[in-house]
Order: sequence, then C-alpha cells, then structure tokens
Amino acid sequence: MPKSKSDRITEICKVIEADISAPLRTDMLARAAGMAQHHFQRQFAAATGETVAGYIRSRRLERAAITLQETTDRVIDIALDAGFQTHAAFTRAFTAHFECSPSVFRKNGLPLNRQGLPPRPFLRPLSSRTLTARCDLIEVPRQWLCCRKNIGLSDGRFFQDLDAVSAEFQALRTELGTHTGYLATAFPQGPKGFSDPKAEAYYGAVMQDRCALDWPAEWRLLPAGLFAVFPHFGSLTTLHLTWHRCVRSGFDQLGVRFRSAWMYETYFAPNAETNDTELSALIYLPVEKSTDGTA
Repeated sequence: MPKSKSDRITEICKVIEADISAPLRTDMLARAAGMAQHHFQRQFAAATGETVAGYIRSRRLERAAITLQETTDRVIDIALDAGFQTHAAFTRAFTAHFECSPSVFRKNGLPLNRQGLPPRPFLRPLSSRTLTARCDLIEVPRQWLCCRKNIGLSDGRFFQDLDAVSAEFQALRTELGTHTGYLATAFPQGPKGFSDPKAEAYYGAVMQDRCALDWPAEWRLLPAGLFAVFPHFGSLTTLHLTWHRCVRSGFDQLGVRFRSAWMYETYFAPNAETNDTELSALIYLPVEKSTDGTA
C-alpha cells in the first residue's frame, strides 16, 4: 500500500532528527519524500505547523537551549553541535528566537510568558497568521482514566507495536460495553524531544466515573479545567505531527497559554486504517487564560 503524504512527512522528520546538526536542504528532503519541492513545502507545513526551515531551526535551538541550561559547555561548542557554523550566527538566531542572548538565557532562563508546553518550554508557540491549528476552547469536567503504563518514545511515537496496543484497546472497548468512556492515552508530562526513553504514557479509557472492570489497570484522576482541543486526521502513526503543530500554534488570538497538567488524546478508530481526511483522534492540551494576552 503506497505511503500517505503524512507518512512520508513522518519519514522526513526521522531523517531530520537523526542528525539535526547536518546541512539539510529543502530540495534534498523533497527528493527523499518523493515530492516536488513546492508541494513538499506545503505538505510539511500542513503536517507540522511550520516551514521546513522553521522546523529545523526551532529543533536546533531547542537542543541548544537544553544544553545551555544543563551543561557548562562553551557556547561555540553548543552552536556547532546544533548545526550553526559560527558563534555569531548562533547568537543572532538564538536571540531572535528567544528574545535574549545565549549568555543571558544561561544566567536567567526563559520567562514563563515565553515558555512552551511543559516540559518542553523551549519549543515555543509561534505567532503566525498562516501556520495555525484549528482548535476549540472547552471547559472539561473532572474525569477518570482507566489505564496501563507505557514507557519510552522513539521517532515521535510512544507505541512501536500498534497492532498489540490496538488489540488491548479492543479488549477494553468490548469490556466497557454500556459504560460511557472514550479510548485514550494521557501524559503527565510531554516528552523532552522527538525521542525520549523515559517518557511516560498511560493508555486506556477516560470515563466520568470509576467502574468495575476485569481489564488489568490503574485509575488516575484527571482534574477539570480549560483545554484547547485539536482534531487529528488520518493514521495514528502520524499523530505526533499534529501534536507538534498544536504545541507550536500561536495562541495569541485566543488569549490563552499552556498550563502544567495532564494532557491527553482520545480515539475514534484506533485500530482502523484511515485516510488523511478522516477524523481519527482529538488532542486535549491544558491551557489557562493569559494575563498578558499572549500564549
């Protein structure tokens, strides 16, 4: 079966993440995706929420910011490791992106009003009229999560064996019967990058009330709160691209910003093949009203 456009963009993201410091040209990546360059650029922006160059730059700067925060490495070494050729080029890009120089950032960190979704505060929301993601702001009541635990993220995906997880979901769906619940995966914190061996995901079902089930699981309370809810279309193997688009969306026009709380996704057909136009999941990101009008 031919790969969908979203699947091909997923493969290109893997190429980029495999060596983020390498000289990555758009024309080279377009050829690897089997697309004309202008078509590839449109598809990449639609899938990830930003341009090819913007994605590469934001990921390089996110890596650099983490290294500045966690090590005492020289700035020039950090710059080279992130794919910048000179100290000056890195400083210009870093200052334009984070609104402070690398040295000031290392000393003072990033103000809360310029941070992204915890725990990836350096993958900042974009202020853009063109690269936005559709969402609804919804006050979600308190819910219970009946779940099992999965550890580890690789190539943007928590579940490497989707068939096995789909079988577990199907067993849970059957047991739920008349109980009202939605198959879901929830995250106490997001991953620290495109791959994170320690990232935790809890998969099962969200329900209004606890009930007796034979499906071996634990129960987690998801407190009520305001959420930005984003739709995902197509295969769940490309769901991480929608997540990237969501967390990079500028929320300036909505007057909200991210808050630290459990985030989750619910599924309509977790074990079915879907095309790129079919709604297959919803992503729930916790937000709060912004006091300064920016995300």
